[in-house]
Amino acid sequence: MGADEFANVARTPALPWRDRRFVGFFAAAALGPIASMALRFVPGHLEGAGHSPAIIGEVMAASTLGGVVALPLAGWLAQRRLRAMLVGGALVQALGLACAGASADSVAGLAASVALMSLGTAHLDVGVVAAVVASVTAERRPQVLAYYFAFVSLARNVIGSGLAEGLLGRWGFASMCRVLAALAAVHVIVRAIAQAPTPAAEEPAPPYREFLRDFARPRVLVLVLVFTLLSIHFVAQESFITALATHRALGGVTPLFTAYFAVIALGRAAAGHLVDRLGRGPVVVASALLLVGVGAGLAEVRTQAGMIALGVATGLGHLLLWPALYSTFYDKVRGRGMVSAALSAALAAAGFLAELGLGGVASRAGYAALYWTAAGCAGLAAVLALPLSRWMAPRNEGS
Repeated sequence: MGADEFANVARTPALPWRDRRFVGFFAAAALGPIASMALRFVPGHLEGAGHSPAIIGEVMAASTLGGVVALPLAGWLAQRRLRAMLVGGALVQALGLACAGASADSVAGLAASVALMSLGTAHLDVGVVAAVVASVTAERRPQVLAYYFAFVSLARNVIGSGLAEGLLGRWGFASMCRVLAALAAVHVIVRAIAQAPTPAAEEPAPPYREFLRDFARPRVLVLVLVFTLLSIHFVAQESFITALATHRALGGVTPLFTAYFAVIALGRAAAGHLVDRLGRGPVVVASALLLVGVGAGLAEVRTQAGMIALGVATGLGHLLLWPALYSTFYDKVRGRGMVSAALSAALAAAGFLAELGLGGVASRAGYAALYWTAAGCAGLAAVLALPLSRWMAPRNEGS
């Protein structure tokens, strides 16, 4: 290591793992994703009950719409009333899960329930990521975001998915929702007691006009489109994977998500600090191209072994993708809470388009067509991201 590089390392602030408040807040971030995993099994439940992919898409789009409704207020609350936002989000999530348990046999009732559940989950997601980002300096954001997304993946794809699938197999869909509603109620208490971590530096919330001016710049909008296209690919996997597995008799989906998490956890522990060294733009382009292959694989997979292999490939595709994208947005647009809400809105819009549009595609041409379409979205994202590579560099390296 040269003298300049050693000096740069010495000036880089330490990670916040010695801060008990930060660690407690970070650990509690698992509870919302675990409870939200009931949503993953709604498509399989509906497919098993004989409903079409179009109906499945409409129910899942209702869940996304619930998140969209929450986001304008969520961005404001994340910077001004964080604890109230997190307590309220956990409470609404618990109520939605309880309603899903009570209306498991009604399509309309289930759609309303998952919309309510997603309303609460959206508030939790925006508030937690905004608080985590605020707790570290800009130099540490890619690494801490890599750890955060890996931890959320553990909560969702291993603990939450395994718990929900086990409850579903043993007691059925309605009981699964009731148990997860009880967990969400515990989360309400935790959020009422726990304090948010201390911000690394105070950042006054900019007026909405300034935030919109930053956000409306052409390159930011192109990157939002890249984010949305990659989110459509992600939603296609999340929202239809249990329906695909049920339709093709592929078995449980937890092994796929366990393989996915193993790659994410090991890879981010080893390479999470390399996002900026490798380059955010090249990371996004390479990840998008990997996800093209994942979409093609899901279109044609016929065995559980193939599903597990695709879990590994999905992990590689998502390994550094989201830390690179989120870090770029936080660098280029002012207002952490509003940025978090805007990205959640883009994800929700992608979900709404994917669940309605791709559900219709699957109804007309099958699940293979759905996943080939998702692969095409990832390919277009790679093409759009390529010219942005230099601009995506951190502020202290390029503009």
